[in-house]
Amino acid sequence: MDLFQLTYFIEVAHKKSFTKASKALHISQPSISKGIKALEDHWNVRLFDRKGKNIELTEMGAYLLPKIEDIMKDFTRLNEEMESPQLLNAGKLAIGVPPMVGSSVISPFIASFINSYPRIDLEMKEVGSLEVISAIDDGLIQAGFVALPITTDIPYEFFIFHEEPLEVVLWPDHPLASRQDLTLQDIKDESLVFYTKAFALNPYLRSFYQSIMSHPKIVCSSSNWDFLAQMVASRLGISLMPQSICRRIPQESAVSVPLSDPHIYWTLALIWKSKGYLSHPTRIWVQSFKEYFKDAAASIQNKDALQAPYSQE
Repeated sequence: MDLFQLTYFIEVAHKKSFTKASKALHISQPSISKGIKALEDHWNVRLFDRKGKNIELTEMGAYLLPKIEDIMKDFTRLNEEMESPQLLNAGKLAIGVPPMVGSSVISPFIASFINSYPRIDLEMKEVGSLEVISAIDDGLIQAGFVALPITTDIPYEFFIFHEEPLEVVLWPDHPLASRQDLTLQDIKDESLVFYTKAFALNPYLRSFYQSIMSHPKIVCSSSNWDFLAQMVASRLGISLMPQSICRRIPQESAVSVPLSDPHIYWTLALIWKSKGYLSHPTRIWVQSFKEYFKDAAASIQNKDALQAPYSQE
């Protein structure tokens, strides 16, 4: 028995798949299968029930999982204590950033992090909110930004750091452009320039339309704020955008009106795995991010977006 075999066991247990564990650990599937077999032989137990492609922990496997996770955490902490800070605060780190997460929100932190930890090789990868989870599972990134709400059965932790209301964006002489505020009922029959399916705002907004027994009349989809604004200016349709994005649109091109019923929020969070191995650079990133945005997170009072209706169409 060795630490590699224990790592294989934890990853297979969480992924419920030898193939997914292989991709996440960048280890061949035969090597992982051999390692699991060695553990089973060492303890004379069966750790997994294999039924075709479905893999589930046995009763003994479920009993051992939290204990082995504790062992790995203790070993990681001990190993880090034996390393110098110079060696510890180094390594590679890949972070997923959806195209629609405004760079102005997180770019100051990124600059601060790079200055504080120059030995960490930081790579920012463009990944849609709904793809962040699978990218972490596959080992392509270690943490990422998402627009909430999202759904996942795998244990992850969130840190909410930004929240702002969505507003209705219309061309200047649209019949509704002079209103002080609008409701979803007011705009439900309007043609809509919308978000692609890769973004959490797509199913999130659809759920609000469903709550009033309606469906959005989508005429164009994009993952780019500026393109959506240009389509509104071209009178192709109206849109729903975060308040800060609305303020960047030239008023001669489009105007924005607050959405009063329901209040819909664009809520951003950092997400990372809460179980299994978490590299030291990832822990540094998470802790630094929490510290940097602690005041912003404390000021977010409205959490309605987390409990809002949500469906996958």
